[in-house]
Amino acid sequence: MIRINFFLVLLLLVINNISFALEDKVVAIVNDHIVLQSELNKKLSTIDTNDLNKLQTAKLKNDALNSLIEESLLEQAANRLGIIVSDIDLQNQVKQIAKQQNITVLQLKDIIESQNITYTEYLYNLRKKISIQELFRIQFTSRAFISEEEIKSYIKNNNLIKEIDSKMNIREYLLEDESRSLGINKARIFFDAIKNFGLDEAKIRYPDIDVKISSLDSITMNKLPDIYRSNLQFLDSNNFSDLFQTGRGYAFLEVLDSNVLINEYKVSHILLTTNPMDNISAIKSKLYEIKNDSMENNNFDKNAEKYSLDKSSAIKGGSLGWITKDKVVSNFSKIMVQTPVGKISEPFKTRFGWHILYLQDIRIKNLTDTILRNRAISILKERKVEVGKKEWLSKLKDQAYIEIVR
Repeated sequence: MIRINFFLVLLLLVINNISFALEDKVVAIVNDHIVLQSELNKKLSTIDTNDLNKLQTAKLKNDALNSLIEESLLEQAANRLGIIVSDIDLQNQVKQIAKQQNITVLQLKDIIESQNITYTEYLYNLRKKISIQELFRIQFTSRAFISEEEIKSYIKNNNLIKEIDSKMNIREYLLEDESRSLGINKARIFFDAIKNFGLDEAKIRYPDIDVKISSLDSITMNKLPDIYRSNLQFLDSNNFSDLFQTGRGYAFLEVLDSNVLINEYKVSHILLTTNPMDNISAIKSKLYEIKNDSMENNNFDKNAEKYSLDKSSAIKGGSLGWITKDKVVSNFSKIMVQTPVGKISEPFKTRFGWHILYLQDIRIKNLTDTILRNRAISILKERKVEVGKKEWLSKLKDQAYIEIVR
């Protein structure tokens, strides 16, 4: 690479109205950027070197200088990619930092300035940090691919479930049948009776069936047998698992309390307009017409295919599948939660247009597997990103002009 004349660099910096104290000096040249002694001193000032010998101190200074050179290379790469951190983005990040520390922005400013750094300098460094983070996100994080095999293998080999706070209070219903004389059909009839009428009524109706009830309080998922864990992945709207067979007979579970359960809604919808200039009365009238026809002829899916402007769901009869409240806009979420199972909503408006929705079912999802999966992906992705960063940074150094000024 063409060597950049040191004095030319200084001249360019002067032309750009960058002035430095007389005692400051250049300690490194990185392409057309420079690293100053004052920057190095500031980095070293945060490290206690009192107990270090000369060799350790020299290594520390070399590492600090190398870190500044890498920062300069990354900042230059971010500039080449056109990554710009706006003032709004910067202020939003400052607000977020203050919020995380449970203080105001003014209090954060006071704390910063009490640490021998100006607020302007803090904002400059923060802007640079954000741009480098965005650079890494574009170059590595968004591109890092983690396969299903990697996820499953990592979860299995690292027993991540022990790290998940997945406490539950469970009531276990066991229909003892080691001789296999009860039969699945009779067990299911008794199971349905408990769900529909309660335990006492079920015992009265089926006095010949012996049910043993146990409480599993504050139990975590990793303490449960695999068959219990698999049957706790989805519950019905009354917090009951499905009926399943064990070595002792038939069992089902009722979750009384948990911190890893969330409602899921099986919902379909029809979207009619996205144009605010359309006649609202005519649109609502058309939606009522579609709703009435769907109720009379049980053909919501056909009407969705025919009328809905949301083509991605229309080809599936308007189905959005199983979704949670946080996956849709607020007014859609509100109507979805309020609509009874098996019913079609009144017409309602979101920023996408006017809708009606059909709520097919509600179930309760156990988030433990989702949390495990997300944690495994995060760890594996971070590992790949770190490897990618090091390799890329090494290439940047090889391609750059770097001169250490002694």
